[in-house]
Amino acid sequence: MKLWNRNFTILTIGSFISALGNSAAGIGFGILVFQATGSPLTLAFFTIANIIPRMITAFLAGPFVDRHSRVKTIYTLDFISALCFATVGVVLFTGFFNVILFTALAALFGMIDTVYQIAFMSLFPETIPPGQFSKAYSLSSLIWPLSAAVMVPIAAYMFKHFTNGIALLMLFTSLTYLTAALFETTIRIKETLNDKPVERNQFIEDMREGFKYYRMERGILGIGLLFTAFAFVSASHELLLMPYFLTSDTFTIQDFSFLITANSIGRIIGGILHYKFTYPPKRRFQIAVTVYFTIEIVSATYLFSPYFLMIAANFIMGLFAVTSFNIRMSATQAYLPPAMRGRINSTQGFLGNIGTIGGCLIFGVVAEYSGLDYRIIMLLAATASISAIFLFPIRLHRDFKKIYNAEVKS
Repeated sequence: MKLWNRNFTILTIGSFISALGNSAAGIGFGILVFQATGSPLTLAFFTIANIIPRMITAFLAGPFVDRHSRVKTIYTLDFISALCFATVGVVLFTGFFNVILFTALAALFGMIDTVYQIAFMSLFPETIPPGQFSKAYSLSSLIWPLSAAVMVPIAAYMFKHFTNGIALLMLFTSLTYLTAALFETTIRIKETLNDKPVERNQFIEDMREGFKYYRMERGILGIGLLFTAFAFVSASHELLLMPYFLTSDTFTIQDFSFLITANSIGRIIGGILHYKFTYPPKRRFQIAVTVYFTIEIVSATYLFSPYFLMIAANFIMGLFAVTSFNIRMSATQAYLPPAMRGRINSTQGFLGNIGTIGGCLIFGVVAEYSGLDYRIIMLLAATASISAIFLFPIRLHRDFKKIYNAEVKS
């Protein structure tokens, strides 16, 4: 069966359109906060304010998404996002900006995005024809790097050259969400939902069933804990990379944007390669572990290199990140029972958010008060992620192989 059926095409294109706006908004908000305060710790609190509501929402949303139409959830949230970002754009045109108010907005957007992502991850596998999982997730892995490759340099340019550049970006974001929502309302699919009768304390029972699944599946739990460690370390880069370039005497915000673009181009090429070729199932675990080590080592050290090597390193990390994403997502989403995907995906997201919050707090405080070079902080952070690779996929290799090396047919 062909991959590009009607529902898969609409969902993929709609998600890409909204991702364009999301990328623009993400870089825009970060620039506004750091420009107003000059404090990496304040930027960390801003990031955490976006994440904590995600954690709470994820637990509430998982059982909800398993029982209610994911299609309706997706397009409803995109309509709401369109309205919210239009309002933000208009407000910014007046010249008003308040860190506390915009931090509260970040919390709201975090809640909306969390429910959207859980619904998307749970619906996406149902649009994929049998035997097309690897190709589908290769294409899915292109959505965010393509949007970042396009929007991050544009956002940096507009910030630098236009007085109301960020306000214009917010209005563009609103338009992308509106367009995506209109596309998504045309999806027609019979969804596989949790149709068990609703009883008293059903929410608690649904969550208990999800946690029981983790006790039975050490590999799924190990994957969640591994990517919690990756999120912890990644927080140091997400928090400090932009401030490093904004405060540098050598580099500019445009140089920062080119690094993001190089990473995105690597992801795009990697996604295309994965679309054309698939790894032998028996080699996927070995490939994944090699990729994990490579990404963590390169990401910890590349800022000590000349700029052209920084560009090359980001390209390589993007290329390898797609391999990591494709192997993990195609294997786990095919492995999970369809009626439990919402709960398991929400819990995996919860674990990742714990890692990000911990990383933002620790690295934000260290950056604010230690006086250490931001590059040193990122280098030290990598010890946690490299240790996690030994602790989880290598130590639990049998459990990981059962998932990663399985034949993905549906």
